[in-house]
Amino acid sequence: MLLDSGVTASTDELRERLEAGLASGDAAAVLSIFDGLRSQQSEMLAQQSEMLARQSEMLAQQSELRKEVEWYQRRVQALQRVLFGRSSERLSKEDLRQLVFLYGATPEEAAVEDPLLVAREPADVEPEEQERGGGSKRKRRPAQRMTVAESVERVVTETSVPAAERACTSCGHEMTAIEPREHRWLDYVPAKILERIERREVLVCKTPGCRCDATTAERAEVRVVEPRVSPSLLAQLVESKCDDALPIHRQCDQFARLGVQFPVNTLYGHWAYVTDLLEPIADAVFGAVLDDEVYVAMDDTGLDVLDPSLESGKFRGHLWCFCGTTPLVAYRFTRSWKATEIEPWLHGIRETTAIQVDDYAGYSKLYPDARGGKLPLVPRGRRLGCMMHVRRRFHEAMKLGDKRAGFAVEQIRRLYEIEESVRGKPPDERLAARQTKSVPVLDVFDAWVDDTRAKLGTTGHLAEALGYAHDQREFIRRCFSDGRFEIDNGRVERAIREPALGRKNFLFTGSLAAGERLAAAYTLVQSCRALGVSTRDYLIDVITKIAGGWPARRLAELMPQRWADGRATAVVVNSSG
Repeated sequence: MLLDSGVTASTDELRERLEAGLASGDAAAVLSIFDGLRSQQSEMLAQQSEMLARQSEMLAQQSELRKEVEWYQRRVQALQRVLFGRSSERLSKEDLRQLVFLYGATPEEAAVEDPLLVAREPADVEPEEQERGGGSKRKRRPAQRMTVAESVERVVTETSVPAAERACTSCGHEMTAIEPREHRWLDYVPAKILERIERREVLVCKTPGCRCDATTAERAEVRVVEPRVSPSLLAQLVESKCDDALPIHRQCDQFARLGVQFPVNTLYGHWAYVTDLLEPIADAVFGAVLDDEVYVAMDDTGLDVLDPSLESGKFRGHLWCFCGTTPLVAYRFTRSWKATEIEPWLHGIRETTAIQVDDYAGYSKLYPDARGGKLPLVPRGRRLGCMMHVRRRFHEAMKLGDKRAGFAVEQIRRLYEIEESVRGKPPDERLAARQTKSVPVLDVFDAWVDDTRAKLGTTGHLAEALGYAHDQREFIRRCFSDGRFEIDNGRVERAIREPALGRKNFLFTGSLAAGERLAAAYTLVQSCRALGVSTRDYLIDVITKIAGGWPARRLAELMPQRWADGRATAVVVNSSG
């Protein structure tokens, strides 16, 4: 043992020294022995604590190593699939069995002489690209079946019973055909590009002694501009980028597979050309959305913009989305998120029209009004809130383990259940249901928010959700005061999701002007989608009309809603004629 003098002693020696000290009455020697023991005890406790800390550290390392091993196992399986698949014709029987096992084969499927790659019947699955809702219980959506439009071309292959099998095996008479058995599947036939050539006849007089007069046939179709591509290809550019999130440079690859090699700069030139053509229509749509008499809803998402003059080489622009009570959707692009960027647009909204927004601080920024005073950019008396944003915060708190948030989630679920029951009904019926059913639920919800908020501090996810619900109460309740209002900003959020998904593919836009062109294209494509009209047909028609010379005074006729109404009227007239 280690004593204060640093001398190591055995248990017997320590006992002898202790007995000698007690016998001689040497208290100092006895106390010295006990001090040494206490010191040794403290040292051992410290060592124990250190060992426990090292044990915890080793357990954490073990957990990390386990995750790393699993990651490597997945990598090994992926590499095995690549390596085995690449040389499958040279694999042994055992290696082939391992290969099909890696793709999910059963032992029976792998045990056959020449195992096949796994091919299962297709089944519906949850979309992998969409965020799934949390919680163990989710509302089950009704099963949806694939539908094939009547306009799709059908190719029927008639397979007849062989002549030797057409007679009945019992009586020998020829059998009669009944309803055939059909097996259907879909084939995809790649698109094709046509180069159209208009050969205008040229005549010259070759009579001897004549003045050699000449004439050339007039153009079959006169255009203001003459691009090397048709409106159908320009429409494909716009639809693919804004509806399919396919960047222009990837469309170059698509066209190359169809037999046309476009220099990327040339195709970007066509993109700029067509979006410049469409920009006036997009502006008209934006003006129509802002002119809504009931409400205007808005939200935004970020998009990087290249700028070589900056040290980072880019800046964060913002794409704004606007919706009203009509199906039209409008987008606008700004250089920054400052309230001054959107201030002119919001001041262009009617003074009697409500504005539905989230909690962005810029909406509360004070600006001079027409009466010489100052008002928030979105006046409180006209502001509508978003119940989706309220629900999202409580839902997040519940996912993180705070079960108290479940009460709020349940009350909000009841509100949406009431909304669903009157969806599509006249405004007066919706308002009546809200006043008799929704408002009592709101009263319970608000009382719970106030009571729970008083018991909690100001930190934590639940406290944050309670504070947000309390601050948005005035704006949320206003949504229930008019049957024409929506209780959330869901439509705008769904409309802004398309550009947000596209951003993952094209990552950035080349300039502020390019961002504005992108906003114009999204305006028309998403408006067509909301109206349920063919984006391709619409774009081809309006591009043809503008390129052929379209009067500015008739610009409103090219807006998607007016265009759809005009098509419907034309169909009725033709059918009645």
